[in-house]
Amino acid sequence: MSNHHGGFLGVQSMWLGLGVAAALIFGWQAFAPSPSEGPQEPVAFLNVGSGGDTRIEKITRAQCLQREDRIWAVTSDGVECIAYVASPNARNASSALIYLGGDVKESELAGATQEASRTSYQRRAEIWASRLGVPVVIIGRPGLMGSSGFHLLGGRRDEGQVIDATIDALKERLGTRRLALAGQSGGARIIAQLLVTGRRDIACAAMGAGAYDVPRLTGGGTSRTNIFGDPGRRFLVPIRQVGEIPVVPGRRMFVIGDPRDQVAPFSEQKDWADKLTALGHSVQLIEAKAKDPQFHGMTEKALIAAGMCMAEKSEADIRQAVTADE
Repeated sequence: MSNHHGGFLGVQSMWLGLGVAAALIFGWQAFAPSPSEGPQEPVAFLNVGSGGDTRIEKITRAQCLQREDRIWAVTSDGVECIAYVASPNARNASSALIYLGGDVKESELAGATQEASRTSYQRRAEIWASRLGVPVVIIGRPGLMGSSGFHLLGGRRDEGQVIDATIDALKERLGTRRLALAGQSGGARIIAQLLVTGRRDIACAAMGAGAYDVPRLTGGGTSRTNIFGDPGRRFLVPIRQVGEIPVVPGRRMFVIGDPRDQVAPFSEQKDWADKLTALGHSVQLIEAKAKDPQFHGMTEKALIAAGMCMAEKSEADIRQAVTADE
């Protein structure tokens, strides 16, 4: 009887083993690439929908680079197809001014809207290049201006990494060596992240209305924690890592803000400037007056400061120009 019971278990185990093997084989065939396809290449995700027609499409490196105004940015976390626009004099220029815009409301994130905005950004780049006398490049942050990715608020670490890789590729494509960066709000925060990561090719950094500490909550206060525990793990918090910024001879920084700012507190901007100064960096804190209802818009002022810095104007001249229309 024991032999019969043992035989039953043996047959049962055999069929169970065959079933598991079959499941593994069919499962692998369902998800694995066919031999003709080879290894799956990385893809980025692009929002191409608008309104109720929200659609996400995959985009490969080849598809991304079919357009001259795209950069395939590779980081340790993945890939993105980043859009940019440049003034005609940006190619083969030894130096260039790069602008990074602020955060965009969720209602304005439709793919069609972002792609359409490229025309106005192109016009802005050309106007500012003419006005400042320097080449101007505007980079679309992930999810903006036709770039792939998802636009997230709060200074995520990977956004700074994507822009860092984008700038490296842009420099190679355009033949640029010396950079001036101008940023508004979330764009200013990314500039701070780029400084923390150790870039030494930034000769001028103009940061307007930025937030440099732990991300603030919509209802007020700051994010004390998240699903990972320490906010610094998910977010690159510049003010916490300010000591990692290398002191580069000749580099000049401008922290620009309105004390009435209702979005990014000026006290945080002053703290950022004070810490940079204490560490030996050349920093100017400029109190300016924004014209929007939230006293937050510093785009024009950041661009003026970065452009004049690139033209090697004095701090006094830059401060006067930034506050001239007040």
